[in-house]
Amino acid sequence: MTVDQPVLDQKQMFNAMEQSFAMITFDPQGNISWINHNFSQVMGYKIEEIQGMHHRQLCSSEFRNSQEYMDFWKDLRNGKAFHDKVKRISKDGQVLWLEAFYTPVFASDGQVQAVVKIATDITDRQAVLQKSIAEFTALVEEMTASTNTVHDASETIVNDMEALNKESEIVNNYVAKIQSVASFVKDIATQSNLIGLNASIEASRAGEHGRSFAVVANEVRKMAEKSKDSATDISDQLKEILHSLSVMVEMMKNVSRKIENNSVSINELKKTYEQIAQIADELSTVM
Repeated sequence: MTVDQPVLDQKQMFNAMEQSFAMITFDPQGNISWINHNFSQVMGYKIEEIQGMHHRQLCSSEFRNSQEYMDFWKDLRNGKAFHDKVKRISKDGQVLWLEAFYTPVFASDGQVQAVVKIATDITDRQAVLQKSIAEFTALVEEMTASTNTVHDASETIVNDMEALNKESEIVNNYVAKIQSVASFVKDIATQSNLIGLNASIEASRAGEHGRSFAVVANEVRKMAEKSKDSATDISDQLKEILHSLSVMVEMMKNVSRKIENNSVSINELKKTYEQIAQIADELSTVM
């Protein structure tokens, strides 16, 4: 058995749409010919006030005086439909945002005889979106500022490390010079010890006459030994200092390399924040 599908009456469909949406019709020149109750409420006008007005009177001054506005109506008169979020101005001057569909209506000869607009008020939703985008943008800017601070601090540390490394090299050179002097003193002490030893031998050969000279020679040998020991001790300490400096310089180089690597990561993070901020800015324009 065949069941006939219910045929919806066009008037019933129109009434259903009129109850749910803000609707308005224009002639091809943009004059308002009809408006429903929902649209009059959204715009803040009485129905009798708005009938006969021109579309431009509902728009912002910058839009109605622009080439974009002229092209907008030219496209509609040429039969091109339009759908987008639009900015409109209410009777009391408040900014409204509408999700709007403009559809040309064609006569039997194919010419546009009217334009029907169906709209939904999205002003509250737009305000929430704008607020969220503004808060998000502020957060990104704060994160970017913090990243810049960390980046600047890292650069300062790297510069300080490089300066400290140069100072360490200077100290290293001074230590090397002192070590050279200590080595020279050690050589003199060794030679003095040999001279004292030879003098003692000669004094012993001289017998009684060389006794006093032997005492002096012995003291020279003792002083030479002490000088040699002191020079050796200084040399050993300098070696320890050089080793510590070498370890410290290597540690500074490692720290500098890590900070430089972090700086690269921070720069990449900064670029990401800037891209996010750009996207948020684009969203604020689109939304």
